[in-house]
Amino acid sequence: MDLAGVAAAVGALAAASAFGLWRKRSDGTVRDESATAERLSAADLGIDLDPRATLVQFSSKVCRYCGPTRRVLTELADQHTVAYLDIDAEEHLDLARRLTVLRTPTVLLLDGTGRITHRVSGPPRRAELAAAVSALASLHQ
Repeated sequence: MDLAGVAAAVGALAAASAFGLWRKRSDGTVRDESATAERLSAADLGIDLDPRATLVQFSSKVCRYCGPTRRVLTELADQHTVAYLDIDAEEHLDLARRLTVLRTPTVLLLDGTGRITHRVSGPPRRAELAAAVSALASLHQ
């Protein structure tokens, strides 16, 4: 292999490593989306919105982390007495595209009006998501 080939291989390895580190740090982070104006309605979701908060999970059949995420969200929904909905992203492709769901699981936390307040790409960090759900649900007690 000549010097240019070695440099290209080293560059590709560095780029892949940087992406891996970024992904590991950002995966599951609960991001504040309250600045966005995106809202979901009962018609979008097929269920009535909870007046306190609604957890929405986008899943797929081949998703490795969707089952564990479903268990976490079910527990959080029960603990905070809020609604939870699991949506198959493949069956609701238009909605997934509209919301820029690029991977599963993707979790959205909605307020009582359907406004997206938080988003998680990948398996959520439980403590972060629990804090966000608690804060939102306590606003409407």
